Amino acid sequence: MEGQTMLRVDDVKDEAALEAVRDALDRLDVDYRFARAEPNEDSFPQTAYFYVPEAAADTVEDALRELSEEHGFDAETL
Repeated sequence: MEGQTMLRVDDVKDEAALEAVRDALDRLDVDYRFARAEPNEDSFPQTAYFYVPEAAADTVEDALRELSEEHGFDAETL
């Protein structure tokens, strides 16, 4: 998607961790869109993918770095 980058959040262990990612994106007022989850949206652990604005990629990575320590996932923009 033009003007957007992919956010990959690996090793999401439960629904609470996934919700923490969404809450963080909401607090940043980032216009994000959930893309998909692997292996699927109903099982954990999983890797979740979101589209985020390219201009906010660094801010998103910084915010999720702190959350990753708390929830044990790994997040990066691709």
